[in-house]
Amino acid sequence: MTKKMKRFLALSLALLMAFAVVGCGSTENTTTAAPADNTQTTAAPAADTTTKAPESQGTPQTQAAGQKSSKDTIIIATANETPSLTSVDHNAVAGSYMNKLTFSTLFDTDMDLNVYPSLAESYEVSDDGLDWTIKLKQGVKFHNGAEMKAADVVRSLKLCAESSNTATYGTAANCEAVDDYTVKIHTEVPYSGMLYDLCHHGNDILPADLIDSGHNFNEAPIGTGPYKFVKWNLGESLEFEAFEDYFEGEPPIKHMIWKIIPEGSSRTISLEAGEIDVIIEVESNDISRLQDDEGIDVYVGTGTSHNFMLCNTEKAPFNNEEFRIACQQAIDKNACVQVGQNGFAMPCDSLLPIVFPGTTTDGMPTYNPEEAKKHLEASGLSAAECNFTLVCSDDAKVRLGQVIQSNLKENLGIDVQIEQQDLATYLENSRIGEYQAALGGYTSSSLLAYIKGVWHSSNINASNKTRTNDPKVDAWIEAYAASFDADEQAKIATELNTYLNEHCFQIPTYQGQVTRAYASNLKGFQVSASGNHWWQYCYFE
Repeated sequence: MTKKMKRFLALSLALLMAFAVVGCGSTENTTTAAPADNTQTTAAPAADTTTKAPESQGTPQTQAAGQKSSKDTIIIATANETPSLTSVDHNAVAGSYMNKLTFSTLFDTDMDLNVYPSLAESYEVSDDGLDWTIKLKQGVKFHNGAEMKAADVVRSLKLCAESSNTATYGTAANCEAVDDYTVKIHTEVPYSGMLYDLCHHGNDILPADLIDSGHNFNEAPIGTGPYKFVKWNLGESLEFEAFEDYFEGEPPIKHMIWKIIPEGSSRTISLEAGEIDVIIEVESNDISRLQDDEGIDVYVGTGTSHNFMLCNTEKAPFNNEEFRIACQQAIDKNACVQVGQNGFAMPCDSLLPIVFPGTTTDGMPTYNPEEAKKHLEASGLSAAECNFTLVCSDDAKVRLGQVIQSNLKENLGIDVQIEQQDLATYLENSRIGEYQAALGGYTSSSLLAYIKGVWHSSNINASNKTRTNDPKVDAWIEAYAASFDADEQAKIATELNTYLNEHCFQIPTYQGQVTRAYASNLKGFQVSASGNHWWQYCYFE
């Protein structure tokens, strides 16, 4: 089988699995695996039993252990600069990439999006599901040479809950150190998403004494991660070096440079010229071209990234439900995918990611320009009153924005002005509600993490950027979180999803895929559906 054919089959399989997962729940394939329901790894075990944290079947750890690298430096190109190097002062994918280098969490998710142990050795859950006792690995060192102990874990978990950007993942804040290597977490009600929350970068483990002393983790991010921070050239690059005392062994590649290259075609040319080794955000228009290069590997797989036109429901005209429905029916999702993503995505008419069990398109008005005109009339607004500004933070979003701009002008007579902002500005303005509409997305390893982050009212001024404040929505999310039963969770998800679709709080555009391009001599490279990487296991052949 040729290399090009393998890539084609991988893409086809990814597309089929993304459609099939709603019905079947999970799959055994580890390279393009669809997410498993979060209850599979968080169901409370019987009382008085110690549960070994699930072993990872999908990470490249065993494949790359002890490997030597023929090249000491890896250069990675990314479109978006991280807004922060701290663990808690952001909720951005670009920031999480940096956090995975310098910090570690108690648990992590593998290629199948199942939870496996990182800094944790094992865990135990009480019979009533309220108490979680976690045993820590011993001998783990921070970058400053200090040993990680339970006091560091307790202080870090509390820090997550204290920070507005990550508070939704701070469900382990009620915790205590039982001894130097044991932490006990208590919740007031059973909470099925605990282990997934502990995978989030907001719960990265930091030295307690540095937190309490006011250490600037943005200037010097000190954690237990596989790489140590070296230098940040704002707007240009970030540099890291391998941590020789990393608890899983020193990474094979000793030096790492992340280059900030906003323009997609420039990233492509740099990879083709051998100036870089990896592209994180592959320009969709260049995927076929890169697939034809025998010196480059292209990965295309199922992704959990859900993409949408954010609507600030507190500002006109998006505070009018009929207007939002009119927009939904006036925007051609197929055109969004073809123009915005060059066909490498799936059109989406659901306000929850369709890769998770229980999600549905029920209740969502579909593309119908004539019906859209009726809803605009029902809104009581004239087209001139509905003109708005659409914020885009990169070139791909601008292309998608131009499709939306054209659709709304042609079908409803609405003028849309496109405003391009850098990622950090867009993230902050959308967080505090200083925008009308914006193109965004949200990536998560579990449906619970997604619905909490995007839709719960407690995350207004954080990741609930539509500023939805609906008691019914909150109640569904809280019921989902309290359940350990997969069937019950799927039922709740369907009810919630249908309600969100009917009220059209934002406009879904496409379900994204994970695409990466990298030099063929880079081995051990893997990326999960949520975009998780394990750079510490990579090496050059």
